[in-house]
Amino acid sequence: MKTSQYYQHTINTPFTCFGRGLHTGVPVVMKVLPADENTGRTFVRRDCLSGQNHVRAIWFNVRHTQLNTKLSNRFGVTVSTVEHLMAAFAAHGVDNVKVVLDGPEVPILEGSSRTFSDLIMASGLKQQRARRKVIVVKRPVKIAQDDRVGMLLPSSGMMADLEIDFSAPAVGRQKLQRINMNEETFVRSIRDARTFGMAEDVEHLIQNGFARGASMKNAVVVKGDRILNPEGLHYPDECVRHKVLDLYGDLAMAGAPIQGHFRGFKSGHQINAGVVTKLLTDSQNFDFVDAEQADIYGKDSAQQRTA
Repeated sequence: MKTSQYYQHTINTPFTCFGRGLHTGVPVVMKVLPADENTGRTFVRRDCLSGQNHVRAIWFNVRHTQLNTKLSNRFGVTVSTVEHLMAAFAAHGVDNVKVVLDGPEVPILEGSSRTFSDLIMASGLKQQRARRKVIVVKRPVKIAQDDRVGMLLPSSGMMADLEIDFSAPAVGRQKLQRINMNEETFVRSIRDARTFGMAEDVEHLIQNGFARGASMKNAVVVKGDRILNPEGLHYPDECVRHKVLDLYGDLAMAGAPIQGHFRGFKSGHQINAGVVTKLLTDSQNFDFVDAEQADIYGKDSAQQRTA
């Protein structure tokens, strides 16, 4: 059936997946459940004290952005590496959902959003009665740290320009321009892009509590001018595409779709989170409008979904 992008949606049927966390290496079972309208996206830690174990996926709960996006509630309960799942929720228009885990980190699976995306599409979406809201960027906001820059500009849609620059020749300088950050683009050319890292950094990362669940089954491993994965790359520019995937997830922390144009150079989780925070902490930077009043969905709001 057709559903309207002017209304909020949840998933139609629950689904479950399991695997290890990328950084903790801890096995985790994750169940994704429908949620009521206007409740947003919420994580629930089954292994933590009841009543303190709900962690809302929202910008003011982002506490840590080194190598992943980590959420924390007021009781100090955390959920790590949420960005790939959040990217899939945002791209497919899942506004309200409950994610129940028995561990501290979302499973990394194949290192991209492909499995999450497939499971959401297999579940289908259920239209809810509440109207969807959109955050419309009114004034430019910018975050810069050394040579890393991210900014959001007013726009009639949700677009992105992203550029990365790594010393390893196998990655080097990669750029994507005027990306339409919608569901079609995500499924066609973003969701299969895997996380990546440098082979020489692995030992240091593990010693500092990161990458303990990483392998060539869930990450692209780069060594100088070589990609060590036997299967090679999913895209010639897979690394910058993965940064766009991360951007989908990090912008989703705004709590509503954003109408704006993101531009980033060497931007990552920290820059992305900083831009969202700066945008939303000053009400003069944005309007919060009904989806039908925004330009982000165009004139035809109907889409084909299973419900």
